[in-house]
Amino acid sequence: MKAAFVTKYGGPEVLEIRETAIPRPLPDQILIKVKAIGLNFADVMGRFGVYPGTPPPPFILGLEFSGEVVEVGAKVTEFKGGERVMGYSRHGSHAEYVCVGEKLATRLPASMGYEDGAAFLVVYLTAYHGIVRLANIRRGEKLLVHAAAGGAGLATLQLGRHLGAEIFGTAGTEAKIELARNNGAHHAINYNTTDFAEEIKRITGDYGVDVVMDAVGGLVYDKSWNLLAGMGRYILYGLAAVAGKGALNKLKAATVMSVMKPIFPVQLMSANKSIFGFNLGTLKGKESYFKEAALELLKLYDLGVLKPLIGKIFPFKDIVEAHRALQTRQTVGKVVVLMGA
Repeated sequence: MKAAFVTKYGGPEVLEIRETAIPRPLPDQILIKVKAIGLNFADVMGRFGVYPGTPPPPFILGLEFSGEVVEVGAKVTEFKGGERVMGYSRHGSHAEYVCVGEKLATRLPASMGYEDGAAFLVVYLTAYHGIVRLANIRRGEKLLVHAAAGGAGLATLQLGRHLGAEIFGTAGTEAKIELARNNGAHHAINYNTTDFAEEIKRITGDYGVDVVMDAVGGLVYDKSWNLLAGMGRYILYGLAAVAGKGALNKLKAATVMSVMKPIFPVQLMSANKSIFGFNLGTLKGKESYFKEAALELLKLYDLGVLKPLIGKIFPFKDIVEAHRALQTRQTVGKVVVLMGA
């Protein structure tokens, strides 16, 4: 089979398509013929070697996919050959075939194509885990979503709109601002032309916000933390500030993270604020919870409440360019790579 290997840590150019053996499923795994791949910033971080648990090169990159089951392990009970599924893996989805545990896959509904399937699970589970499970957001509460035109940002806007939140979204271009508005942001702020913190204070009469969904970190973090009202909940689930157009390494990542002011537990008591951090790629033992959440989210997909926006589609042979487009923020929503195209 063909697979995209990380030959050494670095930029998109370190990816190389090679021939390798088709993996064999373990007793509790299913083998899937990949139809489409969803790119995530975790793939960018893994390529640079700064994502937790990234193996040494060479290895096959890739977190998210959709495809068709072609073989099941002896202990698998949920799936059979020929079924259409979407899923996620620790690594390995940048390939024609991938093996995953059966709990990490979910059937595609009849209404969903492979492209949407590859663009759905990671971003909507991220949104669900952040604002539903952790923040327990309530109708009328104020929600701030950073990187609002990205895949997870748009998913959070759509889910937050469904839940009745008043939503503030930030993005860096007017086109992205308009996209955020169209997907649920009541107040969309261009952070390149407007101080988002001052604008939110102005709109809310200095109240601030109840929940922050932050995948950026860096300097954005302190300003957003100070916006939290009493009983506010901060959800930190990414550090996109460390990834840019140039090279990235652990020293650069540490430098960016060093500007984020430490928070001590006693401060949280007096401030009446909470902070949650999560990384779906390192969260273990919660497969059943995420499977249940995925099924709930798919009901909203069938109702038309949730719809992933695919900003650009690349053929597998152009996976280097797909990574470059994602890393340099040339696209909105999700970047999808079609296998066999």
